[in-house]
Amino acid sequence: MSLLLAASILFNFLFGHLIQNTVNERSRKKIAVLGIVSNLLLLGFFKYTLFAVDLVIDVYSFFSNSISIWRPEILLPVGISFYTFHNISYLVEIYKKNISASKDLVTFSVYDIFFPLLLAGPIERPNSLLPQLDSNRRITKEGLYKGFSIFVWGIFLKTVIADSLAKFVDTSLSQSGNLTDGILWIIAPAFAFQVYADFSGYSNCARGLAYVMGFQLMNNFQRPFFATNPVQFWQKWHISLSSWLRDYVYIPLGGNRSGFLKQNFNILIVWILGGLWHGATYGYLVWGIYLGFCIVIYNLFKKFLIPSNNLILEPILKYTGLFLTFFSFSFGLLLFRVSNSEVLVIYIKNIFSFSAETLQWSFVILYFLPILIFDYWQEKLNTKETDWRLKEMPIIFWSVFFFGFLIFCLLSPFAKQEFFYFQF
Repeated sequence: MSLLLAASILFNFLFGHLIQNTVNERSRKKIAVLGIVSNLLLLGFFKYTLFAVDLVIDVYSFFSNSISIWRPEILLPVGISFYTFHNISYLVEIYKKNISASKDLVTFSVYDIFFPLLLAGPIERPNSLLPQLDSNRRITKEGLYKGFSIFVWGIFLKTVIADSLAKFVDTSLSQSGNLTDGILWIIAPAFAFQVYADFSGYSNCARGLAYVMGFQLMNNFQRPFFATNPVQFWQKWHISLSSWLRDYVYIPLGGNRSGFLKQNFNILIVWILGGLWHGATYGYLVWGIYLGFCIVIYNLFKKFLIPSNNLILEPILKYTGLFLTFFSFSFGLLLFRVSNSEVLVIYIKNIFSFSAETLQWSFVILYFLPILIFDYWQEKLNTKETDWRLKEMPIIFWSVFFFGFLIFCLLSPFAKQEFFYFQF
């Protein structure tokens, strides 16, 4: 796999220079398309070949007798989904003349496999990361404080919150045939907070390490559970992926320039691809379609049913939107855990049932509080960057903060699970 990564780096480094040094516009476009398609074929072979084989088998079996097809053993290279998107954005930005091709192969290699980002992002853009790699960085006291605080917060989110919630979610869903009536109204939010704490925890660890080394990476999450509609949610959740899909798929497809119908058709395409980017299974495909329809339905309501500038309805719509956005995302995440149609039916029935026994599990809400309190604080500060108000905090507070979080991390009953997004 190291040879594959080395070949990918060398290929894109050379293609970047080829695009930049080609004068004829038609030839430049052909070279850029060839480079992009080559990257997609590489990703497609390793990530989607087995899914394509299974799809052929299932379609053939549906219309005729079962068929036996050889399924090759293909291992998914670590980080291929992330560095493939790195490479595509690199070639596109060179083609658009927004950046120049990297002059140094070592610098480009670091951009492609920058270790804090390789396994689970965020998906940094070349016009942000490459200049930082080329410049003389300074390690500052403020950067050390900020980086360490963000890193410790990320570790806390992962080990104390995500892993603890994972034990509850995994144990509960393992008994899918014997779920307490209505328990999914607790499991779904718990799973949503687990994934959020896990993934934002990793992103914070990556950003914290980068700050310590003098780099600045984009903030991948901005209080997504305070979003009041699905569009706003995806402007706050996994921002590097959703903005990548917007810039390199949605806008090239036409975006919202060709009318309301075409706009929503483009949205469906984008989120089908977004679902498949997460994994090559029917569950992720259905999840992508589900996310796309959530946004399309919201767009329809916004255009035809929701009145604008109504001071009386505005707070009602805000809090209703907050509730619907959170639970539509939470229940959608359960598609990750659906193994067959029978389990899906069980989940749907459970949502529309209730039992007083469900209330005994409400203690898991305590694990939501650190995230909600911190995100509410950041929301009030109205900042896009994590803001700990370093200059306003006395030494005593810092001591309690660091030692308290470290004790939590060392003594918490976490399950020592790998990060959720490593599977992508």
